Parts: sequence; structure tokens; C-alpha cells
Amino acid sequence: MHHFYDFFAGGGMAKAGLGDRWECLYANDIDENKARCYAKNWGEAHLQVCDVAAVEPSDLPGQADLAWASFPCQDLSLAGTGEGLRGARSGTFWPFWRLMDMLRTEGRQPVLVVLENVCGAITSHGGKDLAAIVKAMGEGGYRVGALVIDAVHFVPQSRKRLFIVGVQETVKIPTDTAMISPTDMWHPPALVRAYEKLPASSREEWIWWNVAPPPRRKTVLVYRIISS
Repeated sequence: MHHFYDFFAGGGMAKAGLGDRWECLYANDIDENKARCYAKNWGEAHLQVCDVAAVEPSDLPGQADLAWASFPCQDLSLAGTGEGLRGARSGTFWPFWRLMDMLRTEGRQPVLVVLENVCGAITSHGGKDLAAIVKAMGEGGYRVGALVIDAVHFVPQSRKRLFIVGVQETVKIPTDTAMISPTDMWHPPALVRAYEKLPASSREEWIWWNVAPPPRRKTVLVYRIISS
């Protein structure tokens, strides 16, 4: 059994996706409505409803293999305010990362950290916001890479999301999970351009994550017009 912390947990979709082999030790969200949904789906024994900035390491039990954070996208979205990581919502990445740094000082650093957000995070402030995230994670002892996954590979809807994946620098990475160069399926041109703008130190530690292509989708969405 693997263990994880779930930040900005919403209704618990990360838990649903990870499945039965993963146990959630701690979940957090500030929104009361989302928290009620989470509690109905998964129970509330490990759920703390508060601002992530109010969470302390003592609130996080044990040591997790993974910290998952789907932090707010509004300030990074192309349809948003454009404030990026300086915004009140998307800027919640920083108190989350403060917690990761504090866990590191306690010797409880998760092996993996996964951040999920909109693709606007790639280009926000000309790539500087992505560079700031990668830099923070690198200074925290992680090797970092990113990939974009489109839901269209799995369901009849195109919905692209950015996943930034960090792994402790002491962990040996299996050869089949990393590539020496980007691939069209998971690394769109915007991400490659953002990588090229990273400082040399960040590029040296960057990982082009490799994910096996999903099976060919068989489900389709059909519109039927019924005349009166």
C-alpha cells in the first residue's frame, strides 16, 4: 500500500484516479462545498478544511510516498486575470511548497510531488512562473519534468492539463519512464519552448517523462437531432 497527501483536494478526484492501492493520509481544501463532496465520497476522518497557508507539518501524519497538489488555476488560465503565481489563488502554490520544505527538514519529504494545472501555467509571464516552480522544486531536492495529457485519449472530450512531476534526486528512475528528448504526444511545442527558457541548472536536472500510449479509445460522443 502506498500513501499520499492530497492538497486542493476538491471532491477527491486524485484519490479516485489513484485507486485502491493508494491510501490518503491527509486531504485539504478551503472550500466548504467541495469538502462536503469529498466527505460524502471518501469520509472526513483525514480531511482538514482550511486555507493551505494554515496547515502545519504537525497536521500531516506519517510519511507519504506522494504529495498531490491540484492548486488553483484562475490566475494562470488564459481566461483568467494574468496575475500568475502572484495571484491570490494560484499563488497558493507557495504555502503548499513551504510545507514540502518543512517536511524535508523533518526527514519526511515525499518521494514524489505531482502538480496539476491548466496549460496556461506553461506560458504565464512568458514562462517565468513555470521556471519559478521548477526552481523551487529543484532547490527542494527534486528532479523535475512536465507533460501535458489530453483527456481525449480516454474520453470523448478534449481537455488538456499540465502535470509537473518531481522525484527525489536520490531516487533511481526506471529507464522506461524517462526519455532523452520530448515526444509529440506528451510534450507540446509550448512546453518545449518553456523548457528552453529555463536556467541551465534547471535544464540539466529536467526529465522528459515517458508515459505509455493509452489504448485506442473506443467510446464516442454522438449527437442525435430529433425532429418534432
